[in-house]
This record gives sequence, structure tokens and C-alpha cells, in this order.
Amino acid sequence: MDVQIKIVKTAEEKDSVLSIRREVFIQGLNIPEHIEIDNNEDQANYILAEIGNIPAGTARWRKTDKGIKLERFAVLNEYRSLGIGKKMTEFILDRIPNNEHIYLNSQDTAIGFYEKLGFQSVGPLFEEAGIQHQLMIFSRNL
Repeated sequence: MDVQIKIVKTAEEKDSVLSIRREVFIQGLNIPEHIEIDNNEDQANYILAEIGNIPAGTARWRKTDKGIKLERFAVLNEYRSLGIGKKMTEFILDRIPNNEHIYLNSQDTAIGFYEKLGFQSVGPLFEEAGIQHQLMIFSRNL
């Protein structure tokens, strides 16, 4: 399956991003919309993963006072286990300068996934939106 990853530039693409996040996070994980759709929507950079022009996944990254934070990784159920999450992560990492501090808050079920991509767990698990998370830092040296 040919997965295309692109940076979101149009209102239609942003609508696709929000549709995926609503299905995965709000409907699938019961995260309240006011938590999922947050105050950082306009400050973030978004990507959209498509298979044959059909939106399948999304993620975003943004600058914070701690560095570059990767977040809101979501792949629709019917497109999981196809390597889309890995491709999206690599796509974003390729666009961040080497000298930047890169981090994310992984759901506990995805810690192993991010470890395979070069992230290391830091500190204890914590709860965010009712789900256990782990702070993870990216190292280009792994």
C-alpha cells in the first residue's frame, strides 16, 4: 500500500485532520473535545497521511518552551499496522533541525513503538486525559 505523507496547507486538509482526530480520540478513546481540540491548533504544523488520496492518519508538531513537541498522532482503525505511524514520525523528524530538543508524551500502549524510533522514556508515567502517558525524548544518536 502506497502511503503519501504531506504537510497540511489547505482548509480541506485541516478538516481531514480534525475528522481523523475526532474519530480516533473523541469517539474511540472518549477524550472530551475541549481537551483534544486545544488552544494550540493554530500554532502547530500538521501532516496528513493518505492512501490513494484517502485520509488515513495525522500528527502535528509545535515549538514549546521545552523544544519541539510531537503530538496528536492518530491513524484510523482500518489503516493501522501498515507502518503509517512510523512513516509520519520519520517525516516529522526529517523536518526538525538536528540541534532541536524533541519530545512527546506517549500513551503507555505506544511506548515500545516510539522506543524503536529512537525515543527514550524519562521519568514516571503520568495521567493525561484519563490515559497513562510517558514523557519520551528523541535522540538522533540511537
